[in-house]
Amino acid sequence: MAILWNETVIESLPAARRVFLELKGKRWLCRGQQRRFGTLFPTIDRNELRSVPRYQKLALERNSIDTFRSSARYFADPGEAASLSDDVVAIMLLRHFCVPTRLLDWTLSPWVAAFFATNADESEDGELWTFDEPLYELLGREQWVKWPETTSDGSGDPNKWDGVRLTAFEIDEPPDWIISGFYYPGFHRQNAQQGAYTMTARLGRDHAERLAELLPDPQSRHVYVIPAGLKPSLLEELRQKHGISRGSLFPDSAGAAETAHEVFRKGV
Repeated sequence: MAILWNETVIESLPAARRVFLELKGKRWLCRGQQRRFGTLFPTIDRNELRSVPRYQKLALERNSIDTFRSSARYFADPGEAASLSDDVVAIMLLRHFCVPTRLLDWTLSPWVAAFFATNADESEDGELWTFDEPLYELLGREQWVKWPETTSDGSGDPNKWDGVRLTAFEIDEPPDWIISGFYYPGFHRQNAQQGAYTMTARLGRDHAERLAELLPDPQSRHVYVIPAGLKPSLLEELRQKHGISRGSLFPDSAGAAETAHEVFRKGV
């Protein structure tokens, strides 16, 4: 693990139920990962993209946004319309269709996060990352005081933050901020998944490390390990008791087609 996060192994379904209810009550954000990666890198910083320099990633990012808009402007529904003018909303939408982006997905629902931690790689332990989002709302504001260039008038007033437009897409290395936010309302998948995200100005930044720096109290962040042996029963409970399945979390034609594809993957 890149930096210390407290860790607990969830040993049973009753233990999972207790953890999820506690997380929901505290309104912590949660992220499920199918295997124990021990880090939180967004897709633009993984695999063959990991060593690509910043200027090249920025060019790829811009090209992907512009390419998307050139076609989507003809058929974007009202819930997607903001993506045609707002770069971050465009990245939000692209993220849900598996385009590499700098966003890392989170959710307000521990049960949704648990689904993403358990729905594949049954021979591998999964992990559920969580952090205190209400505390982030307080401590995150201190970043804008530290880096006044992220505010519209250069004052460092958190109420005038405009860091994405002013610094996120600069070629020079920007201030080392991280934001946590909720997805733009109206997009079906994001609504169904109670989706949120984290985003850093710097590329190649481990969100686990940056969140730990911003939230230094270990009690404000935690990783829960979901053993491989618990995955099948937990996945079944999510389906039966909470109505959470791939079909419910991807409520659109593309999602339904991908769910149908599972018939062939599992049947061969």
